[in-house]
Amino acid sequence: METTSRRLVRYAVLAIVIALIGGIFVQRELGDDEQPAAAATSLGLLDDREAAINQPAPDFAVRDLDGKIHRLSDFHGKTVVLNFWASWCPPCRAEMPDLLEIYEERLADGDFVVLAIDKLTEDTVSAVESFAEEFGLTFPIAFDGSDEIFQRYGVRGLPSTFFIDRNGIIRARTLGPVFGNLLPDGIAAADLAVAASP
Repeated sequence: METTSRRLVRYAVLAIVIALIGGIFVQRELGDDEQPAAAATSLGLLDDREAAINQPAPDFAVRDLDGKIHRLSDFHGKTVVLNFWASWCPPCRAEMPDLLEIYEERLADGDFVVLAIDKLTEDTVSAVESFAEEFGLTFPIAFDGSDEIFQRYGVRGLPSTFFIDRNGIIRARTLGPVFGNLLPDGIAAADLAVAASP
């Protein structure tokens, strides 16, 4: 009788251990794929505006690499360079040094920001972290985990950049890398739009 009792206890303990190990394995398998975390990384659109030149930019909230939430409307009063990109995109890699240079040049003025939104549905957080470290990026790097922000802004190819004035109005956009005069011209369009307002 004692042996049967002990055997049952042993089997019960073994079943619990197997269940725990199985649960840990399932959790690890789901946790290793960074895409399910995308929903927790992106907060999404905050209004129903369409993205159009000389119209208010659609507002959204995103989470950056440090976990901080950024709303586009938080940058009201600043010229915003809104850059849509991904770590695997060669033209995105090529334009990042120019974006970083202009951001650091204007940082002390306090009236300018570069906000880079990664296409997380086709990327991973670890790849973005490596990219940011490689380029020494100091401006906010955030994520669109559902593609809804990319879609609302009509981003069909990468990179795509929108130049938004201090009143939150889209003044210019570049589909493709911002090489040559495209970056300074886009920024000037956003800066001058406010200067020309009454």
